[in-house]
Amino acid sequence: MKESEPANPKEPQHERHTTSIQGSATAAEIRGYADIGMKKEALRAVRTVLAKRRIRPEEFAEAHRAIGVFSNFDKWKCKLEDTYNRQSRRFKRAMRPYMVELYGSLGEWEAALQFLSVREPSTATEMYFGMESLLELDKLQDAKTLAVECSKAFESATDAFEQSLLLTALARYYSRIRRWYDSTNAWEHMPLEQPFRRDALSGIVKIHLARALRAIYRGLQALSELKKKADNENQLSLPGNDLALTARAEKELLKFQRGIERLLPGNARKNLGIDIGQS
Repeated sequence: MKESEPANPKEPQHERHTTSIQGSATAAEIRGYADIGMKKEALRAVRTVLAKRRIRPEEFAEAHRAIGVFSNFDKWKCKLEDTYNRQSRRFKRAMRPYMVELYGSLGEWEAALQFLSVREPSTATEMYFGMESLLELDKLQDAKTLAVECSKAFESATDAFEQSLLLTALARYYSRIRRWYDSTNAWEHMPLEQPFRRDALSGIVKIHLARALRAIYRGLQALSELKKKADNENQLSLPGNDLALTARAEKELLKFQRGIERLLPGNARKNLGIDIGQS
């Protein structure tokens, strides 16, 4: 999906219960199986509940969660869609964030945005996958709006996993618009016991590489202007020795550029707000 795949926020050790299962024995059954790692039993219960014509929101939520933990959304996509589509409007409003997660996990960005509420997102997971979708589709104005909501949510978030989702969304947004200081700050606040540790640590390194690459581009531009000045003045201002020094400086910068661009291929540079056309 990407040059650097994000951590999977649905790994079993990072599960989060975001819905109440009171009043639904089916939802409690699915959660119980999932909590003790009974994969076959959990997925069997999921299959049964998704076959029902009408289900409760908490049943859909627990089925969605169990699929994320024990299976993959690609395999269950059609069943989840069919179940969601035959429910009431009230159900759909409540379960909208789960559809954002479904399509975001599959890299179906346009579909994810059909369910995303940029101004009133409901969950940290919705904000995480929503931000990823917006950035992939270059919808930076909407991403800016969602970033404000992420910041508000982070101020009141007490769960470390939710905090990690929000920090990741913010860090990626800030990186994309070249607010590298803010991006680094977000990555540095990442709780490293959460699944995004690689994203955070490598994200900081990539920002330092991006700063170095920007310095190289500026250096090469300055050298290019210096050479043009020499041509315009019939090389009176840059005698032979100085021209040789300029050539050596340019050669060294180009060597650094090639090395960093190998570490930061095209999509990585785009995610850091670097114009690929500069390379």
